[in-house]
Amino acid sequence: MAITVGAQSIEIAAKDIDSLSVLPLAILPLDSQALRRVRMVKDSKLQSAIEMFSGESVGNGLIYPSSLRETFPSITIEDYGMLMAVAELHSFDVYSLRISLRNIGIEVDSQQYLCLSDEKQRELQDYIRSFTERLIRQIYGSDSDDVDTTSIATLFYNPDVNAARKNLGNFANSIAIPLHEVPKFLQDYGDIYLSVAYYQNCLDRIQPIIDDFLASTGEITQHKQMKQNLELVRVCQGLEAKLRKLQGVVLRHFAVFARSTEEMWENLSAEQFSEFKKMVKDNHTVMGSVLCTLSVIMTVWNDKFPFDNMAGPNRRADFIMAEMRQGLLT
Repeated sequence: MAITVGAQSIEIAAKDIDSLSVLPLAILPLDSQALRRVRMVKDSKLQSAIEMFSGESVGNGLIYPSSLRETFPSITIEDYGMLMAVAELHSFDVYSLRISLRNIGIEVDSQQYLCLSDEKQRELQDYIRSFTERLIRQIYGSDSDDVDTTSIATLFYNPDVNAARKNLGNFANSIAIPLHEVPKFLQDYGDIYLSVAYYQNCLDRIQPIIDDFLASTGEITQHKQMKQNLELVRVCQGLEAKLRKLQGVVLRHFAVFARSTEEMWENLSAEQFSEFKKMVKDNHTVMGSVLCTLSVIMTVWNDKFPFDNMAGPNRRADFIMAEMRQGLLT
């Protein structure tokens, strides 16, 4: 994605737009063009920092918001205040940002900057297929086998325009909205389930790392010698409890979404969908915050131990005591 800042264009990587823990500052209405060319990231302790440069050979040039005036003495009061406020956010995913930025009074230049990349949306199609198919079959019934069910937008591009219009008209009547409001309804429907799919995808990506970490802490606490180290055992058990608690929060939300979906479809209406949409959106910041925490901490672990059995329990125990507990237990 390219964002125009002044007379210049800034390219933003899709992976940054789709991240839980990276915020391309180009999307913010900052006066400083230099700052709009860099990113705000969450470090291993879940603190927000401005990343001036990064790379395997040079490391990460992180500047914490409290030190911004030292590095950028000419920074405006408005930019400084904006960055300090944004640094307090618990997640930088686009769905949380839509709510959080509005709550702190920051209007982005365009809402298109708070959407998942095209690449990520394509990746999530398998996650939302069951939801889109359900809606499409509601409209097209047995004739839906000829409709591309990968996107709700295809409802408006059916080769049989007359049939499409008739089916959409019937659907509009069934949920008691005017025909001209159907496109907005379908857009909202697709977007809200895309957000659920996004969070599910985030959990699925880190779940194997969580499992590996929990297996390691279990091995450490049962180790003949290491279990004599009461502080190590306490930390491992504390980390296990914290991870399982965070997992539980996310899984309970998914269970509520699933149950609410079934209830909504028992008698689908615009009003019921509106209530469901509000419920999901009200939980975006919670989901984003928990998943950002899990993602950042588990990435630290995976970067150190990317393969099973690549290090023994002693090395893993040392890393847990030196690094892991600082993010989750402090």
